[in-house]
Amino acid sequence: MFIKNIIISGFRSYREQSFPDGLSPKTNVIVGKNGSGKSNFFAAIQFVLNEKFVNLRAAERKELFHVGSGRPALSIFVEIVFDNSDGRLVIPGRGEEPEVRIRRTVGLKQDEFRVNDRKFSATDVHQLLESAGFSSSNPYYVVEQGKIVSLVNMSEDERYQLIKDVAGTKVYEARRAESERILAETKGKQTQIIEAICGLEKRLKELEAETAELKRFHEMDREKKCIEYCIFNSELTMASEALLKLEEEWKKQAALFNKSQDCDEASELKITQLSQKIAGISTEIARLEVERTAVAKDMAALTSKQAVVELDATEAAGRFTRNNREREALLREDRELEATLLTVAADIEKKKALYRASEEAARKRAAEVETQGKILERLQERRNRTKLFKSKAERDRWLSGEIKRNEELIEKSQRELVSVAQEVKCVEEEASALSKQMSAPNLSTADVDQNLRDHELQIKAALGKRDQLNQQRRQLWQSVHEQESVVQRLAEASRGAKQQWERVVRQDVRQGLQSLSEVLDDLGNPVLSAAVHGPLIDLIEVVEGYMTAVEITAGNTLFNVIVDSLDVSTTLLAEMNRRRKPGRVSFFPLDTCKGKAVDISTTPECSPLLSKVKYDKRFAGVVAEVFGRTAVVPSLEEATSKVRKLQCDVITVDGDQLGRKGGITGGFIDKRNMKLPLREREKDLAVNLLAARSKLDGLCQEVATVEQNITEVLNELEVLRNQNISTELEADVRLRESRLMEDRRSQLATLKSNLAATKKAVESSMAASVDTVRELKRELSDEFRSAWTPEEERRLEHLTEEVAGARVASSELQANALQLATEVQLLEDTARHVERRKGVVADRIRELGWSKHAGSIADGEHSAVKAEVDLLSQRLQSIDRDLEQDSRERERLQSQLDALASKRLGAARSLQERKDVADKTQMQRSLLMQRRDDALQKIRQLGVLPQGVAKFESASLGKLMYHLKAVNDQLKGVSHVNRKALDQHAALQEAMKDLTSQQETLAKELDSIHELMEHLDAKKEEAIERTYKQVQYQFEEVFKQLVGIESCSAELQLVASAAPNKKEDPFTGARIRVSFGLGNPVSQLDQLSGGQKSLVALALIFAIQRCDPAPFYLFDEIDAALDAEYRTSVANMMSRQSAECQFLVASFKTELLDVADKVLGIFFHNKMSRIQTISKEEGVTLLKQAALEDRKRTREGE
Repeated sequence: MFIKNIIISGFRSYREQSFPDGLSPKTNVIVGKNGSGKSNFFAAIQFVLNEKFVNLRAAERKELFHVGSGRPALSIFVEIVFDNSDGRLVIPGRGEEPEVRIRRTVGLKQDEFRVNDRKFSATDVHQLLESAGFSSSNPYYVVEQGKIVSLVNMSEDERYQLIKDVAGTKVYEARRAESERILAETKGKQTQIIEAICGLEKRLKELEAETAELKRFHEMDREKKCIEYCIFNSELTMASEALLKLEEEWKKQAALFNKSQDCDEASELKITQLSQKIAGISTEIARLEVERTAVAKDMAALTSKQAVVELDATEAAGRFTRNNREREALLREDRELEATLLTVAADIEKKKALYRASEEAARKRAAEVETQGKILERLQERRNRTKLFKSKAERDRWLSGEIKRNEELIEKSQRELVSVAQEVKCVEEEASALSKQMSAPNLSTADVDQNLRDHELQIKAALGKRDQLNQQRRQLWQSVHEQESVVQRLAEASRGAKQQWERVVRQDVRQGLQSLSEVLDDLGNPVLSAAVHGPLIDLIEVVEGYMTAVEITAGNTLFNVIVDSLDVSTTLLAEMNRRRKPGRVSFFPLDTCKGKAVDISTTPECSPLLSKVKYDKRFAGVVAEVFGRTAVVPSLEEATSKVRKLQCDVITVDGDQLGRKGGITGGFIDKRNMKLPLREREKDLAVNLLAARSKLDGLCQEVATVEQNITEVLNELEVLRNQNISTELEADVRLRESRLMEDRRSQLATLKSNLAATKKAVESSMAASVDTVRELKRELSDEFRSAWTPEEERRLEHLTEEVAGARVASSELQANALQLATEVQLLEDTARHVERRKGVVADRIRELGWSKHAGSIADGEHSAVKAEVDLLSQRLQSIDRDLEQDSRERERLQSQLDALASKRLGAARSLQERKDVADKTQMQRSLLMQRRDDALQKIRQLGVLPQGVAKFESASLGKLMYHLKAVNDQLKGVSHVNRKALDQHAALQEAMKDLTSQQETLAKELDSIHELMEHLDAKKEEAIERTYKQVQYQFEEVFKQLVGIESCSAELQLVASAAPNKKEDPFTGARIRVSFGLGNPVSQLDQLSGGQKSLVALALIFAIQRCDPAPFYLFDEIDAALDAEYRTSVANMMSRQSAECQFLVASFKTELLDVADKVLGIFFHNKMSRIQTISKEEGVTLLKQAALEDRKRTREGE
């Protein structure tokens, strides 16, 4: 067994540490600088393994937490992983584990151990380690810094105590101390038992005298019981006889009272019925008055609306008349415009024909003139140029410039022609699109008229539907008001029945049932709710005429709640108590209440009461438990005979009960406060109220539906009116758009004509420019002349005269054509004006035709409102008639009610007198029954009668009382007698036997304890002697191995006590004598050098370890004070012993590195220690650096 790995998290200077490649099972040497964390590493191992860190306070736990950069940890842990292949660690409840992990976790409020992920206590872990060889009596498997020095400086007495600890004497001493404690307790118990026995013997003597006195008391008490029995029997006989006489009187009074009560109940029933009728009529009158107010309000609103509608209708009629006159005038104007338009069109055609002929003649003449004029112009220019230029070159330059300018004009004209052509194309495309748009199907006047007529019909239908729905709504509201009065009347009756029910039923019972209902609602458990069926009174039905008998028999069990099982009732009561709910509730569990009915044959005079109760078969056991042992008869005489014959309880239909044991109960019963009829009436009223409210909700829903339909119809009317308006607007817009498109088409035709004229002008200009260029080029090729010939001059003059005459003729033709064009334009303007006016007149005619539909709708609205006003007027008259009739009926019923109330007042006095007599008789009956019951109870309390009763049976009551007084006087003399003397005497004798037995047992226990203590003392001495011999032998062997000189010696001597005693230790100390081979042996260790002292201490430690070996050892700088040769010896010894155990050694010396199987280096950086495996050379280097830093700090300190 050895340590395979150590995992540290958050412990002191270690934040996270583990050994991935594990630890060596032999020698592991740990090296590092001072303050790097070696001691913290050994403390982490001790934190898990020994008792150094037990019972940590909060402050001590906090000191164990790692303090460094980063977030502080909430808990720390150290886990040691053992190789358990040898099976030394045995975990309870498990087989052999090849690997055992022991982890200890500590938080600010947490400290727990876990072994292989199972939670263990600190004691369990301690016992587990001791079983594996970690003895608490030998703490030297962990040797910390300073422990070597403390062992050297130990006194002889402390050294002897160390040997005793190694020998395990603490176990013996603990057991001996426990035995001494048990011995003291046993002696104390023995003393107490002796004292108790003495007290019991004294008390037994006293009880013997008390027993004799008790026997005399019993004899007098028997005589007293005989006398009391005779007295009580006499009282029972007298009470029974008086009760029989009183029963006869009670029957007579009960018959008279029942008769009076029946008359009073009949009067009360009539009064109640009259009161209900008066209340119903009053409610109906109130409803009619409310309805009359509502109808009058609606009437006023409709009257106002009728006035408005009549005004609208009158205005519509006047508007219709005016529109008709206007329409006739417009139709005449339209006909006149049509005639005018035909005349103007004929004139236009005539003028256009003349215009075209005149314009053609003028155009031809103008073309001839223009051609001659151009020729003349060119000739004149040529003649002028002969005078203007002096040479051909100058002329040619000017001609070339003119040619160029004219060519530019030709190009510009060509561009203008292209532009005009594009504009003509655009105009034609627009005209084509406009023609297509105008040729598309359009809304005609007939379509508009048809749409308007359709809308008018739809509006009239919607108005009719609206009026029908309004009438239906009024009828429904009338039904709602009537139903509300019914609901109100039933609600008042239900409240009255509930109040009467609350007066009759006890408050705690009502609160209990209410609390039960609230608990079930709060829990919301459907299974539990299904297991609760309700109180018995709600689950049974009683045959008419037997309610009194059933109610008297059941009593308060009528309110017991039936549940499925006893567990359900227990759960409900626990919940009610937990929630502190008020009230009282009892249960009938179906699994425990399984009553069986008594076999009672049904005859005309007698029948089982159970047969008069109807119930569900599931509750048969509960109902049989309550009613199954009772028979019902018509009269008290029958009851008396049947109770003896049937041997069961009997009850009359009037509620008088006779018990099978002789008890009689009954008397006056106020039937007005009977619970069953009240409950039945309350349930009936609740059902009727629920049905009435449901019907009212249905009527309200119908009203809501009708109002929704009215809203939909009104919305439909609004939509239709809007559609009328939109149809007229759409028609108007489309007609206007048509006229606009016609105007635009005319504009486009004019624009196209203008563009054609422009095109002709541009073409003419371009042709002139082309001619000019051609002439200029021809002239450019001609010879230059400085003057014209006379012939050419005459020709020019003749051409000038011809052109002037032609221009005059052309001007006349053009003037004539212009005149005709002006006349055509005027006629066309007149035609357009007439057409525009004709369109306006047509639009207005259409608008006037559409307006007649609005007048028709207004007339329909007026007729509907008038019909509605007539209906409301008829309803108002009907309400007035009903109010007058109901008022007369209420007055008649009120007079009847007053007469009945007066008559009932006298009957009530007589009934009260009879009731007082009946109550008095009932009181006397109750007193006699109480006397009889008391006598019976006293006789029962006497128990079994002793012998000697017969001698007192013939004595009178006076003599019996005399004898009773005498016996009581005698009993006063022994009133102090101990009536438990016999029982106490027997109990004390039994206690005496028990104490004697206990005394003998304690004596045996004392002997056993003394034997055990002697045995423990002997074993302790044997253990000390055996351990001393082993340690002495191993100390000598180890010392010789470490020193390495044959002449050296080491001895461990026990110092004997000066005056040895059996109870005291025979030795007082342990002395060490050593010799290093030179000089005499030394017993005073102070004479040795520091290295020699350390060597002696190490020898003793190794000797103790050989006597009590552990699986591994932890040495913290044990070689610090050793000389070099001794360090080598210690290292060699550890190397030899590592074959059987594991060493974890911290050192600042290099000798141990030579024998190390694994070297671990500790490094400290940023307040955090880190351990890693290094080579021996790196270990030597690290030790040299540590030594160099220590010398440097020493020099700085000096």
